[in-house]
Amino acid sequence: MAWYTKGHHMGSTAATGLVTEPTAIDPYRYMHGFGNHHATEAIPGALPDSGTNIPLKHKYGLYSEHINGTSFISSRETVSNVWLYRERPGAPHRPLRPIHEPHDLEACFLPTNTNINFTPLTHTWGPLPQNTHPSATEPTTFIQGLKTIAGTGDATLREGLAVHQYAFNASMHNSAFSNHDGDLLLVPHTGTLDIKTEMGTLRLPPGHIAVLPSGIRFSVTLPYSCPLATGYALELFGTHFRLPDLGPLGANALAHPRDFVYPVASFDLSPPDAPQWEITLKLAGKLYKYTQPHTPFDVVAWHGNLAPYRYDLAKFHYLSPNKDQLDPTAYCVLTAPGKYPGVSVVDFCVFGEKWAVNEDTLRIPYYHRTMATEMCGVIRGEYKGSVRDLEGGGLSFEGSWMPHGETYDAVRGEMRKKHEAGKVGKGFLGFMFHISANVALTRWAMERHPDIRPERPGLWDNFKGHLLDHLDEVNASLSRLGRATMHPQPFTPPASPLGTIVPEEDAMPVPGDDVSVGDE
Repeated sequence: MAWYTKGHHMGSTAATGLVTEPTAIDPYRYMHGFGNHHATEAIPGALPDSGTNIPLKHKYGLYSEHINGTSFISSRETVSNVWLYRERPGAPHRPLRPIHEPHDLEACFLPTNTNINFTPLTHTWGPLPQNTHPSATEPTTFIQGLKTIAGTGDATLREGLAVHQYAFNASMHNSAFSNHDGDLLLVPHTGTLDIKTEMGTLRLPPGHIAVLPSGIRFSVTLPYSCPLATGYALELFGTHFRLPDLGPLGANALAHPRDFVYPVASFDLSPPDAPQWEITLKLAGKLYKYTQPHTPFDVVAWHGNLAPYRYDLAKFHYLSPNKDQLDPTAYCVLTAPGKYPGVSVVDFCVFGEKWAVNEDTLRIPYYHRTMATEMCGVIRGEYKGSVRDLEGGGLSFEGSWMPHGETYDAVRGEMRKKHEAGKVGKGFLGFMFHISANVALTRWAMERHPDIRPERPGLWDNFKGHLLDHLDEVNASLSRLGRATMHPQPFTPPASPLGTIVPEEDAMPVPGDDVSVGDE
């Protein structure tokens, strides 16, 4: 910033755009703006002169590498790509080879896959413990601790998504991961993550989310000697997240674009005697790996709009109606457009502390059926619902068209309350994956998940209807309109379609039977 004076006036001029400075809890710098075309360099002059992306000879001897997140022929609105200027490109590495170790990842959710099952049954799971990896006695990294719960579509068709839980206790040292199946939305529950990517590093504590684009290499480590990290991941096939349209809401609602932050360029260099790096990639739900003698995190500068980003959920702007309830998508942070106009693949919705001012309205979830699948998780606080045994780090599943809502006792108790304006959801932060499709569950989730929580038997047995409790009022309303009134009758079993069945000994004689009929 430069200060200047001119006559009797004083002012200043910014030296750079807004870059978040390091803090005691986050040592990294970030740029602001969702979907912006960012430009950043760790060494001044590392970006080539304007007008060219592929200089014949780079000023510092760096290599140019281009990554496309959309096809070359894409609309200006949807095109996504980034130019990297690095010590070595991604191409030099040893041959790929498959990983044959067992894992619990799925990327195909078509009925032909015997490892998944479409079910209308409601499911709830607890948080993953530390020892879900087959080698439970060994440290578990992010890749090993990732478990697929559900999904729809197929990654090879670039359509659909997968939902995962994760639990791991070890950092990735001299190793990186590249997901070729889709973008990853990470939602931590416990444990702060350091996510080093080719574009720079993000610190991701619980209460924040991060999106890691497909094809970008990254490594996840645990700062502060964290003993265990748990959370959720949504994997999006073939499309990218964007902010929801605001329509008549105008400029100030939901998640503000400037609150999404991107890492600045930051690079490492490997000395000649450095250990080999192992790069794991995932394609069609299968794992492969290769080695290389240098770090993949050697990008000195980059510019583009295909990059990892982070968002603090505490900055979300909630809407508060004065009547009725808003649909859960009114709390949408990110959405992913689908192939049908106006229909998303998934909406990521968040629920936290907000003002409730709605009057004469049931404030707990109402009874509902929808074509969408709803999968919910808890980041912090206590889940107040009466139907599911859901807790922090756990996950619930409600399939398409299945009726759902709170218990009879919860609804009747809510009806007796006199609501006033006030804060609700204090200390709570939860989310929903609102998925516009039928979703299949994996066999691992249905059979081998370590904390499956079945629906309670008899949950709805005490449910009662109350129309006849108001029979006098009902008949008075009907009479005023000249309509027939209601008069409940004792229940009578319906007659058999063959007539009344009587015991054989009481049967009437039929003409022609050889019986005595007495004197004529």
